[in-house]
Amino acid sequence: MSKGLGSSQKGKVVESLIAATCIIGSDGKLSVGVPFVDDDGVDLMFTPKGGGGTIFVQVKSRFSLMKNGSYRSMVRKKTFNTRDDYFVLFAHFDLSKMQLGDTLWLIPSIDFKKKLKNQNKENPNYIFQSNFNSKKDMWLPYRLQLTDLPKELLNLLK
Repeated sequence: MSKGLGSSQKGKVVESLIAATCIIGSDGKLSVGVPFVDDDGVDLMFTPKGGGGTIFVQVKSRFSLMKNGSYRSMVRKKTFNTRDDYFVLFAHFDLSKMQLGDTLWLIPSIDFKKKLKNQNKENPNYIFQSNFNSKKDMWLPYRLQLTDLPKELLNLLK
């Protein structure tokens, strides 16, 4: 008997919606690839149509928020690598609206690790937590609207 959506299914749903949003929102200027295997923590690969550089993205998604309304997610330290072309994207699926939330965070892997380097060394995960509208959030520079994601990715690929 099925017990509802599993975390793997939820992740693939969000990744697919992010990919579709970026293709449509860029008017076809972005191409999106999905790796055959997820060995490097890469869920989506973005390239400009016609070729050029590539941005590799690990998508972290949540279907529920903390009691205070903030977003919280974990990234395994053991498998997390940093490089210039690798980003972490945090997205929320709003079950009440049955769609991706309007706010997300696109963080270069190097910045992500640097900002969290002082977290508990014994914890096997980096813990990302952010509010959707705080002006004092350390993740504010990386916060953007879903509709701005395609443009942001195209800018990064220039």
